Amino acid sequence: MIETINETFNQISFQNTLTEIEQMAAVSEHHPEGLKKEFDLLREIGALKIVLPGEHLDFNKPNMPALLTLLKDVGKANLSVGRIFEGHINTLYLIHLYANEEQKNNWFEGVKEYGHLFGVWNTQAQNGIEFKLVNDKLIISGNKTFCSGVGLVNRALITGNINYGERVGWQMSIVDMAKITDDKINKETWKPLGMKASGSYTVDFSGYELTDDELLYKPGIYLKQPYFSGGAIRFAAVHLGGAEAVAHNTIKYLKELNRTEDPIQRMRIANIMSQLVAGQLWLEKAGENYDKWLENKEFEQNLIAFANMTRTTIEDICLRIMDESNKCVGARGLMAPYTLERIFRDLTFYLRQPAPDATRLNIAVFFINKNNVSYGTNI
Repeated sequence: MIETINETFNQISFQNTLTEIEQMAAVSEHHPEGLKKEFDLLREIGALKIVLPGEHLDFNKPNMPALLTLLKDVGKANLSVGRIFEGHINTLYLIHLYANEEQKNNWFEGVKEYGHLFGVWNTQAQNGIEFKLVNDKLIISGNKTFCSGVGLVNRALITGNINYGERVGWQMSIVDMAKITDDKINKETWKPLGMKASGSYTVDFSGYELTDDELLYKPGIYLKQPYFSGGAIRFAAVHLGGAEAVAHNTIKYLKELNRTEDPIQRMRIANIMSQLVAGQLWLEKAGENYDKWLENKEFEQNLIAFANMTRTTIEDICLRIMDESNKCVGARGLMAPYTLERIFRDLTFYLRQPAPDATRLNIAVFFINKNNVSYGTNI
């Protein structure tokens, strides 16, 4: 799996880019331009187009383990960058699955020629998105919340209710963010514990006039399985990257203070690294299973169950690693300017994904309903 990633980019260029992104993280969190430099760097090494047809991690080929490694590595450098990058990959995957050829050519060309960054913004509050026919024009009304990467994202995939001709239900559309003025962006809604640099603001899309070629496939397809639940392994990969950063910086901190000879600290480091390796094994197997089971209807529920287990297990692993690191570094190590202060905030916040309890219940239902329960990795 590592060799595949090394072949994906020039290895030295890729590692240098990630190192540079990591070194900028403390400043970027408070920089007026946010993560602009980071995505310029990813654009320069070809990361934004890497999953497009003919590229190294082409979605048409079984590349999920290598893609998950890439997401983990970006998350290790900066979780906010990883979050936005994962949203970009997610959007391109939805285009790969559901767009017509003309749409694919248009949107993929935007990435290849202009370095367009994409994002998926599905979350909303009471004043959510509706697509309405007004004077024979399809007009958007309403807001989206948690819009990660506002100001960086060029094309945003948003979802909303539509009742237009044969289109009735939850519709995907991809809008041109250059048409959204600054007064439509509410930055005051984003005051989180962590992930500040992701700039996940509220955006008012009211008044945006949609064209038919901005509508992505039919209503209801966004939630289609196994793609919807199966995609959780991508953000879990970014989470694990954050945990790897915790592990790396914990050991670095203890070395700087000459505390690595302490047997209790060594025991904690052993616990941290055992958890981290376990997470990497889960991630690798999840990628292999995704590629193996995706096109086989018989294994659809297996794919969803394993993705759900990967997501929840990696969440638990991240929490255990953070707990052990807490004990290693104490209060001093959790204060700025130490790197762990920011990483802990970011990972704690980012781990809060939707419906964690329902996800675990669905895992149980899968095994309860399974005729021959197997506890091996092929479930």
